[in-house]
Amino acid sequence: MIKKVAIFDVDKTIINGDSMFMLLFYTIKKKPKAIIGLPRLFIMLVLYALNIIDTKKAKEEMFYVINYLNEKDLEDFFKEKILKHTFFDAKEEIIKRKKEGYTVILVSASPECYIKYFKKYFDVDFVLGTILRKTQEGYTNIIDGENCKGEEKVLRLKKLLEIENINIDRENSLCFSDSLSDMPLFNLVENRFLINNNKKLNGFKNLRWK
Repeated sequence: MIKKVAIFDVDKTIINGDSMFMLLFYTIKKKPKAIIGLPRLFIMLVLYALNIIDTKKAKEEMFYVINYLNEKDLEDFFKEKILKHTFFDAKEEIIKRKKEGYTVILVSASPECYIKYFKKYFDVDFVLGTILRKTQEGYTNIIDGENCKGEEKVLRLKKLLEIENINIDRENSLCFSDSLSDMPLFNLVENRFLINNNKKLNGFKNLRWK
C-alpha cells in the first residue's frame, strides 16, 4: 500500500540535546553507585577519540548505566528528561502530520528501550532505534545487531515497511533531521527538512525549532 510518511530523527531534532548524555546524568543522580563506571567510560572515550575502538563499542560503553535501570526507570527517564527537552515545534509538527494522514515514523541511533515511549506519549506510529540486548534481569548495554545510524537506519526502516506492507509515496513524504549523516533517510523522500542546522543545500528547507 502506498502511503505518505513523515520520518523524524530524535536527538537534536525532536529533542533539544543528546539523550545518551541525559541518560548518563539521570542514572548517576538516581543510582549513585553507577558513578563507579565513570573512570572506565572516560578511558574508553579516549580510546574512541584515538580511533582505537569503533563507534559501536564506544556507544556500548556509554550505555553502561542501562544496567542499573529497570523498565519503570526507563519510562521515568523518558518522562522526566526526554519529554521536558522536546521541542514544542517538533510536537506540533507531529500532530499536524498525523492529522494530515501521514504515517509518522521515528528512526534514531538512540536505544529503542526508552525512545519507544514516544508511542505512548506522542501520536506516532512506529519507533525504531538501536536495539540493546535484554535478559531476564533487564536491558544490558550490549548492542544487538548494528548501531542504528546512517545506512542502518534505512535498512531498519525498509524492513519495517516490508512487514507493514507500506510503500513510500516519495513525492509527498517528508524527512526531518538535524544532521546530514541522515542523508540515506533524506534520499527516500522528496521533502527534506534540516532542523536547527545552518547549512544551506539545494532540495532542503531549513527550520528553526524551539
